[in-house]
Formats: sequence, C-alpha cells, structure tokens
Amino acid sequence: MVIKSQPKKSKLPRVFDLGISWNWEYDSDFIPQINNTCLKKGLKPYLVNPHNLYETIRLISDKQIKFRYFFDRASDTDHRFLELEQLLHKKKISFLNHPDRIKWIDDKILVHMELLNSKITVPLTYIYYPTDSHTAISNKIKQVGVPFVVKPAHSVERGGMGVLVNAHTVEDIYHWRSRYRDFIFLLQRQVNPCLMGERTAWFRVYYVLGRIIPSWWDPLTHVYNVVTKDDIRDFKLKPLFDLTGRIAAIYKLGFFSTEIAVEKRRRFFVVDYINDQCDMRRKSRFVDGVSDETVDLIIEELVSRLYKIT
Repeated sequence: MVIKSQPKKSKLPRVFDLGISWNWEYDSDFIPQINNTCLKKGLKPYLVNPHNLYETIRLISDKQIKFRYFFDRASDTDHRFLELEQLLHKKKISFLNHPDRIKWIDDKILVHMELLNSKITVPLTYIYYPTDSHTAISNKIKQVGVPFVVKPAHSVERGGMGVLVNAHTVEDIYHWRSRYRDFIFLLQRQVNPCLMGERTAWFRVYYVLGRIIPSWWDPLTHVYNVVTKDDIRDFKLKPLFDLTGRIAAIYKLGFFSTEIAVEKRRRFFVVDYINDQCDMRRKSRFVDGVSDETVDLIIEELVSRLYKIT
C-alpha cells in the first residue's frame, strides 16, 4: 500500500494594520506615539527602521508578514528604503501617501501650473534656469518685485532647506546658485502678510485623511500656535479649509501640509504648495516645533481614519 504524503498547509502571514518606515532622529517622539495610539485602539503596528529594514523585506518577500496600510517616512532621504517601498507597491499595499502620487508633487513648476489652472491663488512666479543671462534674470526680478523668494523646483532636503527669502539682486541668485549648482529655481514674489490681532497672518495647514488642521506659523520666528474655533470665526479663516481641501482633491495624498499667507484686502495665497514629509517635532521639546495639541490631534486623526486610505 502506497501512502501519499499530505501537502503541507501554507502558513498564513501575520497581518499588521499599519507599517511605518522611519529614519529621522527627530521622529523619535512622533513615530512611537503613532505606535502607542494604534495599540490603544486595538490595531497592530509595525515599525521599520534601518536596523530591521532588510529583515522586514525578507519577511514580506517570504510572505511571513503583510501590511494593510503603510506610512513611508524614510525613502525620500534614504535610498535603502526604496526597495521596501517598491516591494510594497508591487503587492498593492495601500499607502498613506502613494508613491505614484508623490511623483506629482516633486516638481514645483508643475505643481505651480496645476494650482494656477485650478484657480488657486499663488504668488507671481517665474522660472530661473542656470543658463539664463544676467539681463533675463533682471527682467524676471523686475516682474516679481523686490524682495523676492528663490526656491528649488525640486526638493533639496527636509525642513525648507534650499529656499532663499528676502533676495534683492541678481548677485543674490548667483550666490545661491553656487550652493546648488545646476538646479532650476522658482523666483517668486514675496508675500507680505497682514496682522490678525497681534499675529502674523501666516499659516501651516495640515491635511490628515479628510481632516484639515490649521496652525499659526510665524515665518520669522518659526513659532507655531494653535488656531482656535474663535480664531476661525473672528478672522474669517474658512478659506484655509477651502484651499487645502482643493489641493487635497487634486493630489489625493493622505497626509500633507501647505503654507498659506494672507495679505491686506483678505487675499489668501498658497505660498509653499504641498509638503508630504511634515516636520512633527513637538513644541514642548523644540522652540520651533509644532504645538503639542496639534501633533496629538494629527496622530489621533491619522490612526482613527486609516480606513479612509485609498
């Protein structure tokens, strides 16, 4: 009698609700708090850092673990994480900010044109090419006015690096170009915000899976303050929500921030279009950190709204 061996049952992978990759030292409060919030809500989180990156890739490849949703906080600055991102992309994991959509926002020139076409108010802007003549640059400066802002068309680093404010001359641009050779830049009119009460009318607005959370942000001190319901009513700040919602509808990211400044005559300008890697350092630990209440609310909304990731 021949005894047939029974096929081994395949072991199902362990399923985690949210995977998060991170490598930035200043995320050392933000990421663990997301992890703890998931646990409190009965969700299973999985953190990926440089120490367990390759083990994680192996476990996913061997179908030992899988993620329902994924939040990438690393691949933009560390190419080692791109392998993980590509692997998850192939497996059709739902990303908080999908890699294909991130590509849309990498080029600020294209974003600028898209916002203009969508009737979203942005400052007057010209493109500066490294091959531009002195005369061509001078003409562009005359158009945008002095002072003006110089910002790279593509991201240089996190935290607004590569942006020059209060530029006045062609020589300022040349000096800046020496630090970032071969970059294409935007020459942008510098918005002059009005005062609302005792605060500068400049805001960083966060979008979290449908929830819009505005913060006061001083462009000189970089100090954040919470926008209250009274602020929204007293200073008529509903355009912050409208503009941010319209940007979200265009780019369909789950989590991003935008900067909006208000000039006299109540003109709201989107001055820094869309940032998918938001600095979440806390104000209680860093002078220029985001208000603790705002960070807590962002984390709460992010975890509670995971089901809205598409």
